[in-house]
Amino acid sequence: MGEAGVGLEHDALHAAARGDDLRAAIGALRMRGDRVTAPRRAVLTVLAARADHLTADEVASLLGEGDVHRATVYRTLDLLAASGVVSRQHAPGGAARYHLATTAAGRRHLHGQCVDCGAVVVLPPEALRTASRMLRAMVGFTLALDQSTLVGRCAACAATPHH
Repeated sequence: MGEAGVGLEHDALHAAARGDDLRAAIGALRMRGDRVTAPRRAVLTVLAARADHLTADEVASLLGEGDVHRATVYRTLDLLAASGVVSRQHAPGGAARYHLATTAAGRRHLHGQCVDCGAVVVLPPEALRTASRMLRAMVGFTLALDQSTLVGRCAACAATPHH
C-alpha cells in the first residue's frame, strides 16, 4: 500500500474542513489578543490548504516572492508556533516542519510517521493521555504532543516482512 494509501486518512481529514480550520486558527489568534495581519493570514491560508507538514522555505515558495518576504514568513511561523496555532515539528536531521495545530472542532489529532514509507498517520490524542500523565507524575516531564511526530511503522509496512 505504501505512502499514498496510508497517508490518505490524514489528507482526507485536512481536506474535509480547510475553511473551518483557517477560521479556527484565525479565531485562536484573536482570542490570544494577537493581530491578524496580512502575512499571518497568508501563512495560515497556505498551511490550512495543505495536509502535509511544510518547511518555512516551502511555505515561502508557495506564497510567492512578491506576497510575503521570506524573512517575514520565518518570523510569522515562529510567532504562530509560539502561540500554539501552528505546530513546529523537528524531524531528526531535517528542517523544522510546520502544520496547522488549531483545527475545527472534533478534528484535533496527532501525527505518526512511518520509518519505512514516510506516510503520515492520524493518531487519536486520547491514545497518549495516560502515557503523558504517567511521565509527568514519574519524572516531571510534560509531553508536547502537538509539537511532536511519533515515529514507527504504519499498518501496511508492519504487515510486510522487514528487510
